[in-house]
Amino acid sequence: MRNAAHVMEPGQNGFQPSLAAKHALIVDDMPVMMKILGRALSEMGITFDHVENGSLALEALGEGTHYDMIFMDIMMPVMDGVEATKRIRALEKEAGREAIPIFAVTTKMSGPENATYMKVGMTDCIKKPVDRVSVEVMLGRHLTGEEPSVVAEDEENIFMETMEAVNWDTFREYNSVLKSGMVGLIEDYLIAAPSLLEEMGKAVQARQCSRVYMFANQFKSASVTFGAEKVAHLAAKLEICAGKEDEDRMDSLFFDLHIAYEHTKQALKQKLIILKNS
Repeated sequence: MRNAAHVMEPGQNGFQPSLAAKHALIVDDMPVMMKILGRALSEMGITFDHVENGSLALEALGEGTHYDMIFMDIMMPVMDGVEATKRIRALEKEAGREAIPIFAVTTKMSGPENATYMKVGMTDCIKKPVDRVSVEVMLGRHLTGEEPSVVAEDEENIFMETMEAVNWDTFREYNSVLKSGMVGLIEDYLIAAPSLLEEMGKAVQARQCSRVYMFANQFKSASVTFGAEKVAHLAAKLEICAGKEDEDRMDSLFFDLHIAYEHTKQALKQKLIILKNS
C-alpha cells in the first residue's frame, strides 16, 4: 500500500527552490526510518510516497506516478533493495526510459557493499540515520548541481542544537580519566550505534519488548560515557516503556531517540577531530 505525504511551500525553510517541485518514493519497511527521511525531504519542499518493500515499489512505479528519485532501503522483507533496483533498471532499459536516481539508504557502507549497490545500478548511498544536510548535499550533487541552501540562521540553530546534545562537563571528566583511550571509545561508539539503532527499531516495529529493553539499556549505558544526556535519557525512557510493555509509546520515543542521536553524532565527530589534533 502506497502512502503519500505533502509538504510546506517553497522558501518556508531555506531549501533549494529547484527541489520544491520534486516527488520522491521512499522504500523502507520501518515506519520510524521513513518518518526521519520524510521529515528531511519535507524540509526541502519535496513531496513523497512511501511503500514497505521492493515489490511494492515496482507496483508503485507501474501505476504511472512520476518520481524524480527513489530512496531505497537495503534489508526488507518480500523483496530487498538490491533486487528491486535490478528489476527497476531492467524495466527502464526495456522501455527505453531515462534512469531514475536510486539512492541506497543503509547502515552498511563498506567498500564491497558500496560496489554491490553501484553494480546493480544505484546512483549513490547515504548512511542511516539520515539528516537534512546530508540528503541535500547528495541531491545537489546528482539532481540540481546546487549547493545546500541552509541559511545562516538555520546553520546557527543546527550548530547550537548539535552542541547542546552533549554535557561537555561530563565529557571532560571522563576524558581526564580515560585520556587517549577516549578517542577509541568515541570511534567504537559511532561505528556501533547505527547498527544498534537499526536492531532496536526492528524490535520496536515487531513489538518485541524484551529486545527493545535490552537494546535501549545498551544504548543508554554506552551514551552516558560521553555525556550524551539527552540520548541516555530517551533510551532510559524507552527502556522503562519496554519493561512495562507500553507498546503505544515506543514508536514516538524511538523516533525522538533517533533524532537525538543524530545531533550527538555530529557533536562527537567534531570533538573527535579536536582530540585527534590536540
